[in-house]
Amino acid sequence: MNSIKSVTDFVRIILGWSVAKNAVVTYRGHGSTDFKLIPSIFRKEATRENEHILLRELIAAHPEDFDRDTSALEMLVRMQHFSLPTRLLDVTMNPMVALYFACETVKKRVPASNGKTRIKDMDGHVVMLRAFKRRVRYFDSDTVSCLTNLARLSWTYKNKIDTGLELEEFNQSTPIKRLLHFVRQEKNGFLDEIEPSDLDSIVLVKPKQNNKRILAQAGAFFAFGLDEEIKSNSLDKIKVEHIVIPAGAKGDLLKELDKLGINEKTMFPDIERAARYITGTLSSGDAATKVLRHPTK
Repeated sequence: MNSIKSVTDFVRIILGWSVAKNAVVTYRGHGSTDFKLIPSIFRKEATRENEHILLRELIAAHPEDFDRDTSALEMLVRMQHFSLPTRLLDVTMNPMVALYFACETVKKRVPASNGKTRIKDMDGHVVMLRAFKRRVRYFDSDTVSCLTNLARLSWTYKNKIDTGLELEEFNQSTPIKRLLHFVRQEKNGFLDEIEPSDLDSIVLVKPKQNNKRILAQAGAFFAFGLDEEIKSNSLDKIKVEHIVIPAGAKGDLLKELDKLGINEKTMFPDIERAARYITGTLSSGDAATKVLRHPTK
């Protein structure tokens, strides 16, 4: 596992990685090496079991914000923007963006030598995810519709899905009939057939570039079906590499990134974050070393 202390170190490692022609590379930054590649909806039992309720509650409370969304993917992307847990894991095509988020300050209470505990600043890491191109889908993909509409299915129905069934029996099961009902709400002509293996998959989704934050962060998403974590490096799945960001180097790295135009104002192109960045610059002379907040938390 590589470790860096400067942006120059980081770029050298990135450029040194080889990428096959049939692969697509994305990146994700974590403020702590303890963080796993798990979408926010699966990180707590309560959110996992109430996914369909969370989705409906937010839309019911703010229907005007979802008026233009025509698919479950678009609704989940918007919910992700507003920090609601979803089955999407946001990634970036730009490694510098991932480095910015890996410099988030994360503290953890750990055992101390005197038998008590102390607060430790955690190392972060940038994760490189190499996926085969056959795993890439676009915003209008049928597979993406099936995966994202799982969010609308109750926990009881999701628990009853058996992807080991033969195709015909699988599509005649009650949970899949219910899922097909949701899919057809966004795709009227969708056939009465869902491949069982599709619901076990994790796909890289290239969304519409109609969101300022997605544009600013060169964003994309991994959409998860019934699998809850990216952890396999088998040949037919997603290859994962890590670059460690030492806790003590985060401040200096943020200063270097700020000189390259990677900062809170550019990563979060809304007036509130721009105002906070500008105010911090004026009051402290260095906004780059402020504590960051990850967009999915």
